[in-house]
Formats: sequence, structure tokens, C-alpha cells
Amino acid sequence: MFSNFINTISQLKNNIAYLLGIRAPWEVSDVTFAHEEREAWIHVSYEDGHQLPCPECGSPSSGYDHRPRQWRHLDLCGYRTMVVMLLPRVACSEHGVRTVSVPWAEPMSRFTAEFEALVIDWLQEASISAVSRLMKVSWNAIDGIMQRTVQRGLARR
Repeated sequence: MFSNFINTISQLKNNIAYLLGIRAPWEVSDVTFAHEEREAWIHVSYEDGHQLPCPECGSPSSGYDHRPRQWRHLDLCGYRTMVVMLLPRVACSEHGVRTVSVPWAEPMSRFTAEFEALVIDWLQEASISAVSRLMKVSWNAIDGIMQRTVQRGLARR
């Protein structure tokens, strides 16, 4: 009975990792819920022993320290969902200390790529104020997502 429970938890973490596109060296280490607040937290960690790439040049670099970070993700079954982790920084021999990039979000964003994509889809149909109410984030957050998307589009030109 207990082993079935452990298998179910492991399967849940693997499925959430798959949905977020989280692969080694990243892993979903835990999923917690606050039912009264209708909030879910997806805890991500990275497997020790892996050298992580410098976000500037991509060269494998040794770990430096960690900083707590969180990203808003799409709601999970009506629960406000956050991806949280102690995000590592690396010491690159060429660029110094840099925060590593994560596959689920753009640098400097506090939202997952999937959340931002949905916001952009909604902005094609509604105003910033309406999308802000629908997604339950501030007008400034929606505007920031829109500005980052425009900058990415201009950079691709």
C-alpha cells in the first residue's frame, strides 16, 4: 500500500516535469498544495554533481551559490501555481558570477514561458486590463510580458 503511494507521488512529479519540459539536470523534487488558498507549488532542484553552463558563453562552470526564485505558471486545476527553486549561480572563468538560465522561463522573467504565451494569446483578443483580471496578475506584469515579447520579436528580425 505504501509503495503504491510512493509510486503515485513519483509519477505525479514525473508528469509535472514532462508538462513543464523539465529534464536533467533539473528535476521536480516536490509538489505541495495549500487547499484553502487554492495554491500549488512545484519545487524544482538540480542534480548535484553536474556542472551548469554559463548563460553568456555556455561553457561548463562550477557552482557559486543559490538564490530563491519563483515563477508563476498556468493554473493547475484551478490552483494558482508557482514553480519555485533555489536557482544556482555559476562562476564562469570568462564572465564571472552569473545566474544560470532555466528551460521553463526567459531570463529576468517571473513567469513561465507557457504562462507568457497564454498572456500573449489573450492580448490578441482583449485589453491589458481584461487580461490582467483574467490571469489574476497586475496590469504592469501583463505590460512587462508584452514588452519582453516585442523585444524578442525585434531581436529575431
